[in-house]
Amino acid sequence: MTENKKRKGQSKLAFPLGLAIIILAVVGVIFSVGAGIDGIKDLTDKSEKKIEYETMLIPVVMYDPDMFDDVSAANLDQLTVCAVWGVIKDESIYPGKYETDDSGNIMIPAEEVNKKFAELFGTDVIPTHIGVKGNFDEFSFNEQTQCYLVTSAGTMPIYTPDVKDIEKTSNTVVLTVGYLSAEAWAQDKAGNFVEPEPSKYVKVTLRENDNGYYISAIQATDSPDNADPGVTILPATTAPVTLESTSEAESETEE
Repeated sequence: MTENKKRKGQSKLAFPLGLAIIILAVVGVIFSVGAGIDGIKDLTDKSEKKIEYETMLIPVVMYDPDMFDDVSAANLDQLTVCAVWGVIKDESIYPGKYETDDSGNIMIPAEEVNKKFAELFGTDVIPTHIGVKGNFDEFSFNEQTQCYLVTSAGTMPIYTPDVKDIEKTSNTVVLTVGYLSAEAWAQDKAGNFVEPEPSKYVKVTLRENDNGYYISAIQATDSPDNADPGVTILPATTAPVTLESTSEAESETEE
């Protein structure tokens, strides 16, 4: 691999990778970055523990794999895709951490995905690399090089996580997570980003092993009674009330 080819690959993917980071920050995914942005300061008003769990769940929720009662019964192809996204979303991928091929595609070794998979889903199951690719072919596995070729990192996530409730026992943590549609985020007139209502709620069970907590189950659940209200949201179909419109309404009533 020549230095020129490596520089060429970095240049080719610099924009989409940078764009992906910006997109994720805008929808509230990269909470650590968002903490310094006035436009989403309300979204960071959560406990450090919630932010820690939300950060862990980002690559899983953004892909929205099928539910499973135990990780041993999960769709391993889907979980492998989540692990790949876990590597891609890490800012350390940009620039220059990994080599690129002749077309400028970033080459992520399977070993890196294996590590991320174990962090997310434990060691009782292993990833299935062969045939795995992104929804829109933004990455694919090359058996010859044993690497994932990342052609684009600018894909919009399906959902972003919002941890609503945390229940902890001796070696288990149960999270009630709201799935926020990435397409439903909006801005108010002041330019502040407005968090949408969750499209659905999911119960995520974390179990502890020697390396920390991993996801052992993802199950559908109802809206929690004590859900964090989060940011106040104006319904998208409701026009802002102004003094002028109020006066007009009063006049019509008097008539």
